[in-house]
Amino acid sequence: MHVHTRRGGGFAKFWIEPLELEFACGMTTQELARAEQLIADNADLIRRRWHEVFGT
Repeated sequence: MHVHTRRGGGFAKFWIEPLELEFACGMTTQELARAEQLIADNADLIRRRWHEVFGT
């Protein structure tokens, strides 16, 4: 399970369990830290939505 994030011209991919950055391009350290925090804060919602779209 993973999510993609974008900020300006940059992007990144994070695995959800465990929460880990897979790759990033064009995002600052602060932007990546903020994205990681948002993912952590919303992990339950992300999991639920993932299962709604992709199943188990």
